Amino acid sequence: MVVSPCRKEERVARVLKLVDGDGRVIVVKPVMLVALKVQDTQRRVVKRTMRRTDKLQGLMDYYSTTTTWCALPVPPRAALGSGRFVFDSKRLKGESTPEDLGMVNGDKIDFFEDLMSGRSALIS
Repeated sequence: MVVSPCRKEERVARVLKLVDGDGRVIVVKPVMLVALKVQDTQRRVVKRTMRRTDKLQGLMDYYSTTTTWCALPVPPRAALGSGRFVFDSKRLKGESTPEDLGMVNGDKIDFFEDLMSGRSALIS
């Protein structure tokens, strides 16, 4: 059984009712899950399925921990939180949701590592 993260009032407001050519009412419910992928400049791809109402910070953290373990020469302190996530030419914020940004299944988020990330991690 899948429990919706929305309150009952929100679910009712989001249901679309369409009338087809025969006069029948078709009820369309929005899909609650979205499959996204993050790709970096080294062409590493991380795929993740999440709720449309979940914050993107979870995806960002998942990407950072996944690629940190794959890239052994990069120290973990330098890799975590040292880059930019970009979707539709806009930098993403962790508190945004896929629903806020109008994301659909298969959308790609680009990750660009900060140029000075290794140096700043060594200084701190």
